[in-house]
Amino acid sequence: MLALAEVGAPLAPPGSSRSEPAADGRVASRTERFEREQLDLNLRNARMGAWFVMILVPLCWFLDWMAYPDRTAEFLVLRLACAASCVPLLLALKGNLGRRYCRAYPVVLPLLPALMICFMIYLSGDPGSGYYAGVTLCIVATAFVFHWTFREIGITLGLVLLAYFAATVPNLRLHGDERMLGIWVNNTGFILLNCVVLYVGSRQHHAIRAREFASRCQVEEQREELAARNEELVETLNRLRETEAQLAQSEKLASIGRLGAGIVHEINNPLNYVKSAIFLLKKKGKLMPPELAESVNRIAADIGEGVDRVSAIVSDLRTFAHPENRGCRPVDLYETSRKALRLLAKEISDRGVTLVDEIPEGLMAQADENYLIQILLNLIQNSLDALAGREGATILLGACQTATGIDLIVRDNGSGIPQEHLSKIFDPFFTTKEVGQGMGLGLSICFRLIQQMGGEVKIDTAVGSHTQFTLSLKNPETL
Repeated sequence: MLALAEVGAPLAPPGSSRSEPAADGRVASRTERFEREQLDLNLRNARMGAWFVMILVPLCWFLDWMAYPDRTAEFLVLRLACAASCVPLLLALKGNLGRRYCRAYPVVLPLLPALMICFMIYLSGDPGSGYYAGVTLCIVATAFVFHWTFREIGITLGLVLLAYFAATVPNLRLHGDERMLGIWVNNTGFILLNCVVLYVGSRQHHAIRAREFASRCQVEEQREELAARNEELVETLNRLRETEAQLAQSEKLASIGRLGAGIVHEINNPLNYVKSAIFLLKKKGKLMPPELAESVNRIAADIGEGVDRVSAIVSDLRTFAHPENRGCRPVDLYETSRKALRLLAKEISDRGVTLVDEIPEGLMAQADENYLIQILLNLIQNSLDALAGREGATILLGACQTATGIDLIVRDNGSGIPQEHLSKIFDPFFTTKEVGQGMGLGLSICFRLIQQMGGEVKIDTAVGSHTQFTLSLKNPETL
């Protein structure tokens, strides 16, 4: 398992500054993650290494029988003792003790069989024993099992070399044979070369593992960033679709406005002809007999009333379809509400809703008439939707003068607005209606229009009871 200082440097992202908090945090996080991975890997490898020692060391007893038959029993005891010493190490790996001292396993596990082999060499009295290969095997085999750090490699190699020299040098002095000295030098050279190769290879392996881990982390970060950007792209596309739908709706409304202006002009021409005909009819009625004149005048009056109503509706439609903002000016709230109600009269009647109009005549407010008509249409339409299927459905229109201005009230006894929706009802595209029944722009437009007139809107609602919108407008007399 790599030390913190050893892992930190190679895992820093290319081109990053160590002084940057974000980079430091990322490196620290990578280092901790790398150490956790190495800990888990070493715990698994330690179990495997302990089983190798426990199984392979006793099985190699036949080598003692071939090389040192006179010490077979003695060496068997050493092998069994070496295997038995791995049992507590293996059991410790199942608890917290093994995790706490996991860094000792790459040193202890290869050192146990190496010490055993060195002791065998010492007992054999042969400084040139071929068992030096067993010492090399312990070092090399363990190198493939454990991911060592340089400190652990140095400690293990140093201890093994000390044990080897302690086992061979005393026997070398006893023999005093030049040929035996040459064999010992040869064996020692192989061990030292293996140590050098092991150290260099482990260093390269460490660098490769660090680069591989850094590359893996970078790929994961790029994948997460790609997923985040993909979500952002999807959200942007959804907003673009909503904006496109809004633009299409705006274009549709603009087309309806232009079409309405043309229809108003075409309707006004025949209305003028009808009014002229009624005037002539009334004039001719004066020359008729009284009985016939009364009937003709009554019919002409009915026709004139109908024509005046059509003319008023056409005038209201022209006002609503007018594309320009004429600015705030004193507006009669009673007359303005009449224009909005005439446009919704049929729908209110068809839905069986009772409309209570308590707006006093002659009450003036500083506003834009076209804006007020649009706001009233949206609020009354929302009330009609909220009253669908309710008994005793009623919409109340009212207005009163306050200390700060004029309040225009639209109230219904509908289903009300849930508390969790109150903070979002003026957001564009927020709607609780079914798909195709609304785009969620009505209240957003009302909010924007009332702000442009210098007023504000307040809501009073209770679920299952009522909803009341209060439009606070400026009083023209105080300006």
